[in-house]
Amino acid sequence: MKQTLLIVGLICYTIASHAQEPSFRPIKSMKNLLFAKEPIVTGFDRSYAIVEFETLVATPAAIAYYGVIPPEEELAYPRYRKSAKGSILAGDPRGRTHQIKMNISKLESVLYDTGLIKNGGGVIAYRIEVFDPRIKASRLYDRHFRYKREGPPKTGSYTALITLTEGPFVDIVTHQSAVISWETDQASDGTVLVNKREVADTNRSTRHEVLVTGLMPDTQYVYRIQYSSELTREYSFHTAPIPGEQRPFKFGFMSDSRGGVGGGERAQNGVNAKDLTQFAAALYRKGSDFIWFGGDLVNGYTSDLRDFESQLETWKRAIQPVASRIPVYEVMGNHEQVGNYYKVFDPQLKKREYLILFNDREGEESTEASFAREFVNPQGSVYGFDIPSPEVRSSGLGGAETGPSYAESVYSFNYGNIHFVSLNSNYWSTGHRHIEAFGQKYADKRSNNIALKHLGGNREGYMLPNQLKWLERELQAAEEDSKVDWVFISFHEPAFPNGGHVRDTMYWGTTGKGELGGYNDPTAPLGDVIDMRNRFWTIVAKYNKVLAVLCGDEHNYSRTRIDSDIHPDYQFPVWQIVSGGCGAPYYVQDKSVPWTGKVESFAMSKHYCLFTVDGKRVGLTVHSDSGQTLDSVVDLTTIK
Repeated sequence: MKQTLLIVGLICYTIASHAQEPSFRPIKSMKNLLFAKEPIVTGFDRSYAIVEFETLVATPAAIAYYGVIPPEEELAYPRYRKSAKGSILAGDPRGRTHQIKMNISKLESVLYDTGLIKNGGGVIAYRIEVFDPRIKASRLYDRHFRYKREGPPKTGSYTALITLTEGPFVDIVTHQSAVISWETDQASDGTVLVNKREVADTNRSTRHEVLVTGLMPDTQYVYRIQYSSELTREYSFHTAPIPGEQRPFKFGFMSDSRGGVGGGERAQNGVNAKDLTQFAAALYRKGSDFIWFGGDLVNGYTSDLRDFESQLETWKRAIQPVASRIPVYEVMGNHEQVGNYYKVFDPQLKKREYLILFNDREGEESTEASFAREFVNPQGSVYGFDIPSPEVRSSGLGGAETGPSYAESVYSFNYGNIHFVSLNSNYWSTGHRHIEAFGQKYADKRSNNIALKHLGGNREGYMLPNQLKWLERELQAAEEDSKVDWVFISFHEPAFPNGGHVRDTMYWGTTGKGELGGYNDPTAPLGDVIDMRNRFWTIVAKYNKVLAVLCGDEHNYSRTRIDSDIHPDYQFPVWQIVSGGCGAPYYVQDKSVPWTGKVESFAMSKHYCLFTVDGKRVGLTVHSDSGQTLDSVVDLTTIK
């Protein structure tokens, strides 16, 4: 859950080296950020709204597209109708200070008016397009603002007002409560009106999270947000059924919406906003009661905390029209990463070659803390268990190191007769980043082992002991819960990869070598990858109610039966369903892994999954971006 954060500068240090040890030099420039100052409406010049911003590098003048949100649309996507060319402000020899003037009176014409004339103002959506010479491509940034007009269009007096910049979002919907969250550009009071009942947030802030209680199960509610003097349009949400009730419901699952190939909205500030928007709307229209998103929301991998937050905010803007009506539960992926970066000179590398290694930060600057601030997810277990304790392991720096909190990245919730468990397979991330421009040529295992030895932290896809203990306790409680028929588990990195990530996840193999490629080296830091995977999956397969494990990471779709044929300790068969098709670049199938014969369906298309629960029956349909059905299972429970 988001809180005010004082951003502290990057703490840099150099690890002492000798002839046989690598030397580490901190890097501060591993970032995607373009804005030094975010776009804001600074005021009006007659009927022209003045947008100003500053870029980190010199760019050509930007352009803005602006319009309104159609009042008849249930999902509030903007329609841009006009454009305005920007300029570089005189007196800035760096060419970084931008200004754009948008003539709002053009939208107050009888040809385009959607209530701006009658209401004396309203909300304007705008998109800034600016060319970034570093990547030789245009970047798109979506914003909106609210204004009022006194007097007639064009000649009246125009004033910018406090504006809703994020949300509203409906979060953590139970059978008797829901959390409504939103953010404004200035501190204000906030109130949620639910079926004409007012629930106020007494905290005057830019960020509001309001818990609405006393709701009826399985009931539709209409709500509006009031901030400052503004009352938003109507939204709605539906409460969950009574726990254990076998009322039919649907939920969506998808993953990997990080920037794709193709430019424009496919790579909008680290997000494939085009596919994310399309798939979220499709799931909503097909009756999904909520969406579970399995990680890799954004590109991430940055040393700049503001850069990371900006990408997550772009993701939220893209999904907001749907997330204002059904809850979205987020899972952390490997691309959810902000940390310290190092240029590492290894004596075993050729002269002038080096590695780029990274590790997570501590406390409020950690990836996990940032993730928890940006999203609203359940706090720990629905059974009342605390979240797992932070993990501890030593590194070459000396002494014990403690990892960040698991808060809001490891949690559970119930919906009807199903228990849902979210795990974090990318906790306290340490590793080696592939940056082509830096000419890295050495294998992942060696580079990651150097990082883990000297920087501490955790290997990608590796689940440490405290999280495994929490999981076993959680699954035991669900197994004994008479109101739970089935359990779904989600985390990002597949335990049994099928294409694109055989070299990491919970395998760390070598492509084409099958089981021989699986990593199990007791001399390497956290090198017992296969043993760890077996410890983990033995817990998963120990409980008969666990029906499916939902993952992402691989940018394709696969449905694989994991049973005792793969390992004798896997007591009950469980589906592993990988759905990483929400817009990231695709991978094809790797048929060298030993469980290939257990793969019952595979597709490389962009897609999303829709699960249909009806009593004890659980169906699955997988839809591509063109509307084709890629996989369809009438009842997944027949695996049991």
